[in-house]
Parts: sequence; structure tokens; C-alpha cells
Amino acid sequence: MMKRVDLHMHSNYSDDADLPVKELIVRANQKDLAAISITDHNCTAAIDEALELTKDSDLEIIPGVEFDTNYGTNTLHILGYYIDWKSNRIDQLLDGMDEAKMEQFYERIEALQNLGLEITAEEVLEKADVERPLGGFIAKVVLSKEGNQDKPQLQTYLNGAKSDQPYFNFYLDYFKAGAKAYVPCWKPSAKDTINLIRELGGVAVLAHPGSTIKVSDEEVIDDLKSAGLEGIESYSTYHSDDELEGFVELAKEKDLLITAGSDFHGELKPKIELGGVAGNTYDIVKRLKELRGDQKWKII
Repeated sequence: MMKRVDLHMHSNYSDDADLPVKELIVRANQKDLAAISITDHNCTAAIDEALELTKDSDLEIIPGVEFDTNYGTNTLHILGYYIDWKSNRIDQLLDGMDEAKMEQFYERIEALQNLGLEITAEEVLEKADVERPLGGFIAKVVLSKEGNQDKPQLQTYLNGAKSDQPYFNFYLDYFKAGAKAYVPCWKPSAKDTINLIRELGGVAVLAHPGSTIKVSDEEVIDDLKSAGLEGIESYSTYHSDDELEGFVELAKEKDLLITAGSDFHGELKPKIELGGVAGNTYDIVKRLKELRGDQKWKII
């Protein structure tokens, strides 16, 4: 039986996830996963902790990170595997993002207020255990507030078709690009990010492409490949069956590595389980190592 992996998950080092690194490792072992990559948003703090916790374990840790990037007016998430996670060039790439996300936070609150929802920045910050509450946490506060319980536009999240993952579904409907309360935010460019991943010895993979582009957007993939993109996360919990098949074929056509990841976040996406995605075999790890080069990965 082929060993299974999960190369896309988030710990509580991400502002939109809630489980500590230790719990992710416990769950990965319970699922009998052979390898995992904790790919926190714009943050590599989990990697050293995960390596330390698994130093006497058979569970393989693939150093990884998920960068939020801008591509024109769109947002793309770029995964970096086997990147030199201690390089100060990562901080240089992300310089200014913290301030931009706080500005975006206040503007999101104002946008929700203008849409008739009861919410204030102060109450979100008071309830948050992170410095920059992202869309999923804002959704949690909105949907738990007593004054919003009878709002017609929220019933689908409270007890309707989208109540299975209410915070995540609210995020998609209100905060993603083009949505009702969308607020643009500064991020590094996708191509600059891919270049940095490659320069730091890593492999760059486009995460859950179906969340922001269509299978027919071949020119985007061609442009990113020209910058050094080496893979597409074709198997993703974001994708419908048709999208999954389409992105698998697109990756083959463009000679890009096909990867798989659950994008586990914990409470934000309660239906998503570690390893809960098709195509998650250890062959992906073997191919990542080939793309990285023949040298054996060493933890210094």
C-alpha cells in the first residue's frame, strides 16, 4: 500500500488556524501519514518545532510555507517546499504585509457595517488571540453576535446550506477577491515570490488554483512557469471533481509536478481532515526531492 502524505496544513502560527504544532503531529500519526508539511501563511515558525518534536519519529517533516501573493488584481497562494526557512530574505519579501493586513482588517469591518451587519473592530480584537484577525475570525464574531442572528443574509451560514463550514463559507462569500466586502491588500508579487523560493533552494507550487483561477487560464500558468513555478496543487479540497481533473491534465500538459494537500485549518474548515484529499501519495515527496536536486536534505 502506497504511503500517504499531507503537504498543506496550518498550525496556530497562521492567523486563521487554531491547532498547535504538537496536535498536528499527533493527528498525522493517528492518520498513519508518512510525511507532512506545515505550510503556515507567510510564516516558518512551525518548522523548527515540528522537526524537534519528530526527531525520534518516522514521520517526515517537509519544510514548507504558504505565501500570499498578488498577481495583477488577483490573489495567488504560492507554496514553497524545502525552502531555507531561516533566511532573512523571507522577512524582506514580506516587509510591510503586517501593516497592510491591519489596514485591511479595519476596512473589512467598515465594509460589513455598510452591508448592515453588527460588528465593531474593538469587539473582534478583544476576542481574538492573534494580532491581525483574518477573515475567518471576523466571520466567527459576526455569526456569533446576538444582533446578527435574525439577519436574512446570514441564515445560510447559521442554519442553512452553508452551515457545515460557516466561517470559511462566509469568508468566500464576503472577503475573497470580487466578493461583497472585498478589500485589496498589499502582498508581494507572485513572480517575485516564486523567484525567491527558487533562490532559497526550494520548489514553488501553486496552491489550490481553483480558488482564484480557472483551468482555462493557461496563460497564467505559462507566466508563472516562466518565473520558476514547478508544480500545481491539483488535488485540493477547494476543487470540484471537474476542476481536479482539469488541473491534473493542465499540470501534465505544462510538465509541472502534480501535488496534493488538504489545506487543513482546524475550526475554520471543520469538514477538512488531515490527509483528507485524493492523490496524496509519497511519490509527491520523491518528486519534490528530485526537483530540489540530488543533494540529501540536511537539518543543520
